[in-house]
Amino acid sequence: MTIIEIMEILSYLATILGIPIAIILFINEKRKERRDREYGTYHALDEKYLDYLKLCMENPDLDLYDQPIDNKVQLTAEQKIRQFAMFEILVSLLERAYLMYGNQSNKVKKHQWQGWNEYFHDYARMETFRKLWSLRGNEFDSEFTHYMNKVIDVVESV
Repeated sequence: MTIIEIMEILSYLATILGIPIAIILFINEKRKERRDREYGTYHALDEKYLDYLKLCMENPDLDLYDQPIDNKVQLTAEQKIRQFAMFEILVSLLERAYLMYGNQSNKVKKHQWQGWNEYFHDYARMETFRKLWSLRGNEFDSEFTHYMNKVIDVVESV
């Protein structure tokens, strides 16, 4: 065999092995990018929810977390504005979670959805949330609004 023939065989071998290896590396890189994106999405949404919880701790008088305040307490005009603003922050987070995780087939997203869906139900049980939802709920994504209305109906019927 001549050097040219050996080089030609080596080039064929490189092509035969190189293309599948390149495809495998490409697929693995895409999977890694997708996992990184999913984690980034999870992390960003989680950080926003933690920020909301900090707001709840700083503003317990606004009745937007777990423990209802005495219904006899009347909010001032300034408190009502803060309450509506915090409510819209919360609903925006829930809406984002719904749009990101609600109807996903990906295993990771399904697991995330389970936790967020519990939040939906928890907040829907709160009288203050339902009252504010009735005033502002129609301002959000129509699919999310439909879903949230169903959750509230279920919670109210129990």
